[in-house]
Amino acid sequence: AQERLEASAETYRERFPDAMGENSGFTVRTLQESMVGAGTRRTLWILLGAVAFVLLIACANVANLLLVRASGRGREIAIRASLGAGRGRIFRQLLTESVMLSVAGGVCGLVAGFLGIRALLSVNTAGLPRLGDSGSLLGMDWRVVTFALVLSTVTGIVFGLVPALVSSRTDLSAVIKDSSSRSGSGFGQNKTRSVLVVVELGLCVVLLVGAALMIRTSLAISTVAPGFSPENVLTLRPSL
Repeated sequence: AQERLEASAETYRERFPDAMGENSGFTVRTLQESMVGAGTRRTLWILLGAVAFVLLIACANVANLLLVRASGRGREIAIRASLGAGRGRIFRQLLTESVMLSVAGGVCGLVAGFLGIRALLSVNTAGLPRLGDSGSLLGMDWRVVTFALVLSTVTGIVFGLVPALVSSRTDLSAVIKDSSSRSGSGFGQNKTRSVLVVVELGLCVVLLVGAALMIRTSLAISTVAPGFSPENVLTLRPSL
């Protein structure tokens, strides 16, 4: 189709030499690109990357909280182990708690996302096509829900592995003998928490720098002179 349009452009230019410039022509666009816009996909990928950074920061934070919580449960874990619970059993228990916490967060995120979509559409539909009255036709389909739940489960497993591994390696004799509140904390946990904090800070800096650059770019684009006076100018785009 593109080749035929390029050939027809030459014929059109010969028949109507004043209607189209030498560097102009006809082109083919997909229906999705025509209705949504060519730059929309790129913008959505950028937003997805920003959301991924926020997710990593939140996961590192939760992993730190799980390590602190495991420190307080060091005596409980040691007693379980002394009563016959194997390391694998303790590891599975802590990992299951992490996954349950992550899935619960994913469900809350889906509810918050749905309510946020409805709230934004009630304010302004942004001229998006095929939304229905006040965005009634837009919602979450099964692919979005499945992706969110799978992502919640995977993040719960990945970021629950380190706290579960560290906690399942508790020194039984040292923990049981020591009844102080610091019994569950050790060099390994402190080192892991320090690494997670460094990762959090690094991701936050990257995210803040990226957001600042995007804001600066938007402000710079808004001040660029278009080369013509836009006052009292109307445009019309007919649909065939």
